[in-house]
Amino acid sequence: MTTAPAVTVGLTGGLLLAAGCTRATEPTRTESPAPAETVAPSPTPDVRGELVAALERSQGVAHRYAVRGSLPEGRSVEGSGALDLEQQRFRATISVTGGKYPSAGSRVVVGTDSYQRPSDDEEWVHVDLKRVEPDDLFVGFDWADPTGMTAFTSSIVSAQRTGTHTYTGRFEPSGRGIKSFLPVGAPSIVSIAMPPSPFTITTDDQGWVTSIEVELTPGDGPKVTTTTTMSDHGEPLEINAPARSVEAADFYYRE
Repeated sequence: MTTAPAVTVGLTGGLLLAAGCTRATEPTRTESPAPAETVAPSPTPDVRGELVAALERSQGVAHRYAVRGSLPEGRSVEGSGALDLEQQRFRATISVTGGKYPSAGSRVVVGTDSYQRPSDDEEWVHVDLKRVEPDDLFVGFDWADPTGMTAFTSSIVSAQRTGTHTYTGRFEPSGRGIKSFLPVGAPSIVSIAMPPSPFTITTDDQGWVTSIEVELTPGDGPKVTTTTTMSDHGEPLEINAPARSVEAADFYYRE
């Protein structure tokens, strides 16, 4: 019997924010100041580059992660996972509660073989990733950015160090091409016309990223905040294909 996946790991939603405007004021005329003595500026540390390097380094090694936060329409997300890009091993379990459409699901990906199921009681469904597009909403998987970390890293527009292990700054939540990449580790929210939004990132003594907290402010609802924690950087992971699974329905393989 051929079975089709019943869920996807993640939930697609939309956030809209109306941009406001303020009236400009007429500048006050002042006398031109006397020329000041030219002083060579001190070198400015590239804090954004430093943070990007830490994020890329942390993403590039095997690690575990957990996600918790709020979503639009009174929903909440909670999940956990593990990723090893070098060995192409991925595992995630995500639960979305509240609102009209709660959902849950688990996924295991080994190379080009993906396995999904909506709950522990259901069968695993196998999808051959060689036969689907990486951005397929229901069964696709993109090894170039499996958790949305790469998209988040590229969206950072400013950063400053606020402590020995703390960075704050702003990022562009709308991303490119209106693709979802938040929360990091459980890409699910599609934000539209959202202004640069705040983040707080922490690292440990070894420079590994341990926490990514982001905040969004929709135009018609409460703030949306999510936190992704990362741990066990560089530690070996045990991620294997399920012992039993059924094949996805043929219509998922669009030629």
